[in-house]
Amino acid sequence: MISDSEVYARPRLRPEIVLGPAQRRGDRVVHHVKDPVTGCYYRIGPREHFLLSRMDGRRSTEEIAAEYAEAFGRRLGAESWAQLFRMLHSRQLLAGATDEEAMARLAASAAANAARARRTLLLARLPLFDPHRLFTRVGPRLAPLFSRWFVVPALLVVALLAGYVTYDWRRLVEAVAASRSAGLSIVCAVLIAWAIVFLHECAHGLTCWHFGGRVREIGLLWRFPLLAPYCNVDDVVLLSRGQRVATAFAGVFVSMLALVPFAALWAVTEHGRLHNLAGAVLLFGTVTAAINLVPFLRLDGYYMLTHALNLVDLRGDTYRFYSRLLRGGPAAVASYPRRDRLAYGLYGLASLAFAITVVTLLVRLWYGSLRVWVGPGWAAVILVTEGVLV
Repeated sequence: MISDSEVYARPRLRPEIVLGPAQRRGDRVVHHVKDPVTGCYYRIGPREHFLLSRMDGRRSTEEIAAEYAEAFGRRLGAESWAQLFRMLHSRQLLAGATDEEAMARLAASAAANAARARRTLLLARLPLFDPHRLFTRVGPRLAPLFSRWFVVPALLVVALLAGYVTYDWRRLVEAVAASRSAGLSIVCAVLIAWAIVFLHECAHGLTCWHFGGRVREIGLLWRFPLLAPYCNVDDVVLLSRGQRVATAFAGVFVSMLALVPFAALWAVTEHGRLHNLAGAVLLFGTVTAAINLVPFLRLDGYYMLTHALNLVDLRGDTYRFYSRLLRGGPAAVASYPRRDRLAYGLYGLASLAFAITVVTLLVRLWYGSLRVWVGPGWAAVILVTEGVLV
């Protein structure tokens, strides 16, 4: 039995606790901490991370304090240590100082928060199963697929396929539209695309697992007005920057690779249902992949850009950046690093331009349709009413 004096004299985090790398959140640097037992994630600053990363049970508090003073130019006093230990105790992170009831309460709170986050009118998640055992079984066999000897040639194939669909899209559209069974081809293509989305999500999860993350669930996501598979990869915040980008890109990468057999089918058949089906799948699949890469939608392209910039939440932090800038002027954002000011500034302007363009095109398209049905006057009234309601 370890005494309290030993616990606090040479503090040690519980061995399963995981500390994540540094990321930027607004004008601050943050680290993520995961407790796999309770399912809780915490966000701490660089000073707290410095201290926690040295709590290995070998260093004394005096030794850790000396290292801290050398790194930050400030010696930790008794009150600072007391405050830190209170935080560790409240989150049950310190080995030898845990309480089963407190751990159970933290786990219940984490589960309740996750359940609340899954249910809204426009967004809901229905977990189906935990894929950890599946990934543990098949992951080692698929490890060669993560080597450069596979990834580089596969990327070249994907680029050539995307280039071909972009170049020959008119012929693909004409082949599908001219078919006497065009409706059936489109329905089948949508069903196949839905299956590819499942592979897409599994690719995110398997990549996260490959880099050491724990993937907790695969399920169905309701994001108005679509229903599609999803894979929870919350552990991505514990990975390095390059691993985070790779995890975000894996879905689109596998989605495009899944189109290669249909490209071959399109090439070897000149007409008929299989030819039309292959063309429809190529169109739907490539368009879906392209939309996924748009960095202004909260999809893979957005997360790839966020991770590449080593930020926590590019969109949310951009809103906060502009809010501070508009209220207080340049002085209010002077604490941001120059690189981040540039990233938030450009992303905000580009997002605004993208939103204005999309809304303008949608309004023109919808107004043109309404005008044919109800005339220009009523079309304008309906548009204004819809805008107010939205």
